[in-house]
Amino acid sequence: MAPARPRLLVTLATALIEIDRFDEAERVLTRAVALAPDCTAALANLASVLVRRGKLAEAELPCRAALLNDPDLVSAHQNMSAILAVADPAAARAHRDAAYRRQHVFTVAAPDPRHHVLVLAAADQANTPLRHLLDRRHTSITTWYVEYATENDLVPPHDAIVNAIGEPELAPILPPSAERWLQAEGARLINAPAKVARTRRECLPALLAGVAGCVVPEVASVADAPARAVMAARIGFPVLVRPRGTHGGLGLKLVTTPQHLAKLPEFPAILTKFHDFRAADGYWRKYRVIFVDRRPFPLHLAISPHWLVHHCTAGMEDDAARRAEEQRFLADWRAVLGEVAADAVTAIGQRLDLDYAGLDFSLTGQGEVLVFEANAAMLVHPEQEPGIFAYRNAAVRRIQAAFAAMLGNVPKRETPARRNREAADAEP
Repeated sequence: MAPARPRLLVTLATALIEIDRFDEAERVLTRAVALAPDCTAALANLASVLVRRGKLAEAELPCRAALLNDPDLVSAHQNMSAILAVADPAAARAHRDAAYRRQHVFTVAAPDPRHHVLVLAAADQANTPLRHLLDRRHTSITTWYVEYATENDLVPPHDAIVNAIGEPELAPILPPSAERWLQAEGARLINAPAKVARTRRECLPALLAGVAGCVVPEVASVADAPARAVMAARIGFPVLVRPRGTHGGLGLKLVTTPQHLAKLPEFPAILTKFHDFRAADGYWRKYRVIFVDRRPFPLHLAISPHWLVHHCTAGMEDDAARRAEEQRFLADWRAVLGEVAADAVTAIGQRLDLDYAGLDFSLTGQGEVLVFEANAAMLVHPEQEPGIFAYRNAAVRRIQAAFAAMLGNVPKRETPARRNREAADAEP
């Protein structure tokens, strides 16, 4: 009826984003911007969709255009922070400050509210993705970017607190106001910050020491190139070198010689002893299991011709045999892994002692678990339906159901404030 109204297109795109149809949303918003190049909402939302799709270079132009129209636009500053995070960390920090000093408590009300969850988040990219773990139909969500907390923050009443700061290497130092507030709160708490802090990469060997059937490669954190060379020589080549605080293989290098190591640029790094985990058929496998309330749930199996294994680059969409193997893993993960590795995975979940966490691993030639990483920052998301990988969604739904059940069953914390309130209520 009105195909050329940019505001209608922006609203349509918002609906598409809510149901994870990002490619369609991008097309709709591109059309809106073409019709109205100065429409701030269209520009800002297009930038947001492009950032979500990983198209950071393409997102910068509409994001800067939106900020020219509205220099105080919080969402545009948030997106510029993500766009510049690697190329210009100082500028990224300036945009984070510009966003969260204006607003750092955000509430999205559920259409049919049954619960209200307070999410503790970091302004940097350190957060557990909760989009597909919290039922947004029935769960109102308040997100509090805690490093910007002030004494005057107004946090609405809530049933549970989810600490979404899942990447301990990037976790912010909480200001005193936030620390005092958390100590005084008596709500249910998912993933206590102190337990999340133990999952730093360099802490995993000690944390998982003694778990039968588990191999954790030696890890070291270094600040500069000289320390990098010393630690690499001690660990031994080949060694994996990654920028500190990164995930998803961003900047990860497999280094085979000291000469190769010397050619890498200067950056604080995590060094990890590389184990050759290629199977007899020539493929490299990465299993992912999610722990909900310390119980393991299989999520996916990526089988790749390359040592840097990612689902999106493994080429499994062209190989029915590899997809069938993944389906067997999702149907009966213990049988696929074998008793030794399956018991090790279960024990790792108990040792992590987190309400929500994930484990990426492979198997050694002896059938043991070779740990890649274990932390609270693991992503769970559904696949498109219908689609070639839609068979994974049954596993996703099991995880979602377990998370919802846990959220309703976590006991309230014992805190001095809560004990004092209960004692006062008990007085005649």
